[in-house]
Amino acid sequence: MNMKMTTGSHYAAYSPLNLQNQVINRWLVSGILTRNVRFEPMTMEGDINDWLIKGFSIHENPCRKEFVEARREAKPELPLSNPPSLGDTVRMWDSESKWDLYFPWGNSRVEESGFYYVPTHMLRYAYTVIVSPQAHKAVFNLKTCGGVALWVNGRPVCDFTPFTRNIEQKTQVEIELQEGENEFFICHEDLAERDTLYHYTLEYTGAESLEIRLPLTETEPAQAVMGIEAALEQAYFPKDSVTDDEIHLVFEQPYSSEITFDVSFSSFFSGKYSMERKLEAGQQRLSLGHTSDYSIDYKYFELSTRIGHATVRKLFGIELHNSRFQPQNSLAMTVEERKQVALECVAALGIPNIHTAIAKLQTGGDPEQSRAMILNGLTGIQERRDCADFYLIAIFRFWRDYRDSGLFDDDFWRQVKETILGFRYWIDEPGDDVMWFFSENHALLFHSCQLLAGQLFPEDKFTNSGETGAERQAKAEKQLIGWFERFMEEGLAEWNSSAYIPIDFLGLIQLYDLAELPVLREQAKKAMDLLYIYMTAEAHQGYLTSTFGRSYEKELIGNHAAGTTSLIWVGYGTGNVNSTSFNVSLYLSDYVPPQELGELTGLSAENELEFELEQGKDGYAKLIHYRTHSFVMSSIADFRAGLKGYQEHVLHLAFSPVAQVWVNHPGEIYAHGSGRPCFWAGNGYLPKAAQYKGLGMLLFDIDPDHDADYTHAYFPAYAFTRVESRGSWFFGEREGAYAAVYAAGGLELTTTGVNRGRELTSKGRRNVWLVVASDDREFRSFDQFIESMVTMPLEVSAETLQVRVEDPRYGDVRLGWKEPLTVNGETVQIRDCGGEGRLTRKVREAAVQ
Repeated sequence: MNMKMTTGSHYAAYSPLNLQNQVINRWLVSGILTRNVRFEPMTMEGDINDWLIKGFSIHENPCRKEFVEARREAKPELPLSNPPSLGDTVRMWDSESKWDLYFPWGNSRVEESGFYYVPTHMLRYAYTVIVSPQAHKAVFNLKTCGGVALWVNGRPVCDFTPFTRNIEQKTQVEIELQEGENEFFICHEDLAERDTLYHYTLEYTGAESLEIRLPLTETEPAQAVMGIEAALEQAYFPKDSVTDDEIHLVFEQPYSSEITFDVSFSSFFSGKYSMERKLEAGQQRLSLGHTSDYSIDYKYFELSTRIGHATVRKLFGIELHNSRFQPQNSLAMTVEERKQVALECVAALGIPNIHTAIAKLQTGGDPEQSRAMILNGLTGIQERRDCADFYLIAIFRFWRDYRDSGLFDDDFWRQVKETILGFRYWIDEPGDDVMWFFSENHALLFHSCQLLAGQLFPEDKFTNSGETGAERQAKAEKQLIGWFERFMEEGLAEWNSSAYIPIDFLGLIQLYDLAELPVLREQAKKAMDLLYIYMTAEAHQGYLTSTFGRSYEKELIGNHAAGTTSLIWVGYGTGNVNSTSFNVSLYLSDYVPPQELGELTGLSAENELEFELEQGKDGYAKLIHYRTHSFVMSSIADFRAGLKGYQEHVLHLAFSPVAQVWVNHPGEIYAHGSGRPCFWAGNGYLPKAAQYKGLGMLLFDIDPDHDADYTHAYFPAYAFTRVESRGSWFFGEREGAYAAVYAAGGLELTTTGVNRGRELTSKGRRNVWLVVASDDREFRSFDQFIESMVTMPLEVSAETLQVRVEDPRYGDVRLGWKEPLTVNGETVQIRDCGGEGRLTRKVREAAVQ
C-alpha cells in the first residue's frame, strides 16, 4: 500500500505505483452510470473458432460501430466546475451513483471490468489531484479499454476514443503541470458487450517525484481510511478450497476497533446475495459461515465497510465444497443411481435457473418455485442476453416432459412458446444483441436450439427470421451435420476445458434424446463417448486437472465444483458429485457413458498412462498427458510461443484436486481481475512449453510493455505435508508423491496478502522454468528426490532461452527457443495421433538408485 499520512489536512496523500513508470492509480470515482442501448438490427458473418487464433476482435458486433460513430461526434463536456466531494450524487440517464474512493489493491488500472448480458453504455467520471514539485511539461502514457476524455486544470487535454473491444490501446499526451496541485478530470466510456474489460491507466514517464492527493471530509479521517485499507490488504483465506468446515477470512493486521462489513457473495452464473458480519477489535478471524450454508461452487466474497462517505471494499475468491450428497459407496452404485443422487444435489443446491427448476420438478419440488425460476429464465432469453442459448436448450425437454402435466397454466405455456418463436437463432438473422456465436460450444447450442424449435413448431412462423419451423429444422440439420464433421476431424478447439465440456454435453444430450434425424442422434452419442474418452484418460482421481484451451480461476482452483467433475462421477463413481446445474439433462437421459473406460480412471502403482492427441484446426493444439497412480502432468507443446495469450492454460501438474502446480505469466497484476487472461488463468504472453513424462519445461519471453515483469507458479504449500526451498528450487511432498519447480530467475514464496503461501514468483521477462513430478516408486524418499534434483547437471540460460538437464530418470533432455525438445538426442514430437488420440498404458520403470 502506497499511502502516506499528511496531518492537519483533509486529504489522503499517496505515492504513485512504481512500475516501469509512475502510475496514477488513486482517484475519486463516480461509480458506473449505465443504460441499456438499442441499435439497428443487423446480420453478421464469420467462422467459429477462428477467433481463438486470430483474436476475438475479428468479430465486431455492428452495434459497436454505430456506438463509436455517435460518441466521436458528441465529445463530452467537463463534468464539474468544482472538485467533487465524497458522497456527492451523480445522475445521468436513469442511473445515479455517488463519488467514492477507488482502492486499486495493487492494480495499475482504474478498473471496473465485468460481464454485461445486453449492450450497455457505460460511463464514469474520475478526479484526482497530482502535486508536482515544479512547473514542467510532463509526458503521460494514457491506456484504455474504451474511450477517455481528459481535462487538466480545467483545460481539455485529449479525447482518446479507440473503443476497440477488450483490447487496450495507448497514446501519449503532453501536459503543462504547474508547481503544486494540478486537478485531473476524466470521463471514461465504453459499450459493454458480455465480458467487458473496462479500465484506463495514466502513467507519468518523467523523473520528478509526484504525489497524489484525494480530498476527504471531516467524516473520513485519513488515519481511519488507511487502517481499514491496510487490514483488508493483508487479509487472506488460509486455503483456496474448503470442504465440510467453517470459512474464515484471516486478518493478519487486525483493526483497532470493531468493523461492520457488508458481505456480498456470488458465483459466475448466480446473482448476488448479502449478509452482515462484525469483526471485533483486535480479532483476526472473520467467520463467513460453514460450507454447508452454500452450494458447491467457487465463490467471490466482497467485503465492504463505510467510513463517513467513503466505502472500502475488496474481493476474495474461494472454493466451497460440502459432502452432504456424497455417498459412501459411489463405486458400487449404478450409473442410474448416481444420476439420481446428482439430480437431488442440483435440486437442493443448484443456482436458481431453468436447469435447476427442472431438477426440482423431477425430485418432487414445489412447482411454483420452478415456475418462478423458468419465467425469470425466459426473460433472459427474450432479452437475448449473452448465454441465453445455455438455458433455452433445456426448454425443449421441459416442454416434452411437462406440457401435458397440468402443473402450469395456459398463459405460462403461451409465454414459453412466444419465447421460442421470437428468439434469434444464428448470425444470419438480424439482431442488436451481444450474444456470442463464434465458439464451438455456442455454435452447437444455437444450432441445436434451432433444430428442436423447428421440430416442435413446424408450421409456426418464427418472428425474427420469418421462416417456418420446418424451414428452421432443415437449416439446423445441415448446420449440425457440418458441426459434427468438423468436431470429428478436429476435436475440441477449446481443448479439455472444464468450463465448456459441460456446455458441449448440454447440446449433445438434447440431440441424442430429442433429434428426429437418426444421424444426429448417432453423432451426438459418438461425440459424447469421445468426450468421455478424453476425460477418463486425462483426469486424476476423477478431476480433470490438465492443460485447457480456455481456463478460468473458478475451474483451476475449484475442481470439486467443476462441471466435468460431476460428469465423471456420474459415469464412474470417482471424484465427487456437485451442484452444477448444466448437467441436469444428462442425469435425465438414458445415455450411459462407455463403462469400459472405467478402467482408465485408476492406475496401479506399477503402471503409467500416456495420452497424446491433436486438437483444433489442422491439429494446432498438440497435447501430452502423463499419469501415474499418484500424479498427472499435462501440457500443450510449443503453442504460439512468445505471442499474446488468451485463456490457454499451458502446463498443469496435479496430485489431488487441491495439491496442484502450474506456471503462467499473469495477464494482469490484480489477483482477482476479470481479464482474459487474468492473474492465474491464461498467459499474458505464452511460453514455449515441452514435456517428457514427469518433466515439464517452459521458456518465457515477455514483451517489455506488459505490466507483469515476472512469471509465477501456483504452489499451495498448505496442500503438501512437507515443503522445502533450496536456492532456485522449491519442493513439495504429499502421500509419497513429489513436486519440484525451478526458475532461472530465482523463486520467492509470497508471504502476505491473498496469495500468501501459494504463489512462487520469479523476476525477469526472460525466464526458464522446470516442473518435475515423481513419487516413491522412482525415488526412495523425498530427501533423495530433493538431493537428486539440486545436484543433477543443469545448464540454463534465461538470456538465450535454452535448457539442458541430465534427468536421473530420463537422461539428457534439451529444449531451446528455436530448438525442439530432445531426449538423449532424439527429437520428441506429438504427431499422427489426430483428434481421437493415442493412448499408451504400460509398466513403469524401476526406482532410481
